[in-house]
Amino acid sequence: MNWAGKVVIVTGGGGGIGQAVARRFAESGAQVVVVGRTLSKVEAVASQLTGEGLLAVAMAADVSSELDVTGVIRQTLELFGRIDVMVNNAAVCPQIRLTDMSLQEWNGVITNNLTSIFLFCRGVIPTMLQQGGGVIVNVSSVHALATLDGYSAYAASKAGIVGLTRAIALDYAKQNIRANTVLPGAVRTPMLESSVKNLDTPREEIMKQWDQSQPIGRVGQPEEIAAVVMFAASPDNSFMTGSTLVADGGMTAEL
Repeated sequence: MNWAGKVVIVTGGGGGIGQAVARRFAESGAQVVVVGRTLSKVEAVASQLTGEGLLAVAMAADVSSELDVTGVIRQTLELFGRIDVMVNNAAVCPQIRLTDMSLQEWNGVITNNLTSIFLFCRGVIPTMLQQGGGVIVNVSSVHALATLDGYSAYAASKAGIVGLTRAIALDYAKQNIRANTVLPGAVRTPMLESSVKNLDTPREEIMKQWDQSQPIGRVGQPEEIAAVVMFAASPDNSFMTGSTLVADGGMTAEL
């Protein structure tokens, strides 16, 4: 569809899935606000898009900071006067077993991955209500359904996103605000690659093993998840809210 005139905020937009989502919306005509912790990364994404004649601006923010989140929403409204789509994609993924994890580390994961979504949704929903509607797409993970050794905080945060999204969907279903969750499986992103960089086995060998372990025969690409996010956000998908969309190459279907 044509997203001309629509304003989309994408967190975690400096790379991986967030960058792919920002590009898909921009290529469809939307004005995209690319949000990330590192200004140079989101500026690079926004500059690449604007260099192609697309519409994008970069905003640096710590998504776990209420002050920063409020600032992004305020600046977006000052620039464009509306917010049509909120894509919460930013996340951290340390691999630490529960008994080795400090409270500070636990809180860091929960705050970055889950509380950030509360903050952004709480911030954008009043504007969506005033303008007559909007869409929220929260990016979770297959770790919400089944997880691995050392991912207790990450899995808890990602499962929490699913529950939070359903609650938001019900709270605002009659006010034309839809909220859906996307659960990616293994996707070739900087986050996935960084998770294997400290292992003794060469990175490319590990990534080859990741490919071979997927039922579909390979890990996903960020653009494939971006397509699911676009589907979740599209007004052509107007009867879907509170839903959980799994895009994992068959990972969770396998015993």
